[in-house]
Amino acid sequence: MKYSFILVTLVIILFSTVTQASGRVPFGHQVGPVQNYSRATEQIAISGLISEGGTEALAATGFKTIIDLRTKNEGTDEEKALVDKAGMMYFNIPTTVAGITKEQVAAFTKIIESAQKPALVHCGSGNRASAMWASYRITKGIDPEAAIEEARKLGLRPPLEEKLREIMLN
Repeated sequence: MKYSFILVTLVIILFSTVTQASGRVPFGHQVGPVQNYSRATEQIAISGLISEGGTEALAATGFKTIIDLRTKNEGTDEEKALVDKAGMMYFNIPTTVAGITKEQVAAFTKIIESAQKPALVHCGSGNRASAMWASYRITKGIDPEAAIEEARKLGLRPPLEEKLREIMLN
């Protein structure tokens, strides 16, 4: 057990050096304690929950900003404290699976365009985070079908996709 911990620590240090030098978000196998982790771009990752030890792993791999789309009752205060302790920036835009509003997309746009990168956008499962990413991309002129297809690969599920289409395409 002790040797496994030492090995994991060495791997995190090795990958953090490579990632920090490149300024890119790591691939999923490099960030174990983060659920449903995917790279959206070289600077942006999308995920679900950050498990125990995940905040430290994200900081060690070079992340600078965490954008949390969960609501207060999902543990945002606790996460903010961990992110602050790890020396990263924390932003919260509370969203639900009822849909993402244009106001929330505007707030996200302001944050993502000014945030230090690499940045992680996350929620409980990756569903809301991928919907927010698709909404942002649509507002930037990306073909809506291409943005939604990309979001499906990042974790968008059908019920929220329908709401995304209603809000962003009407």
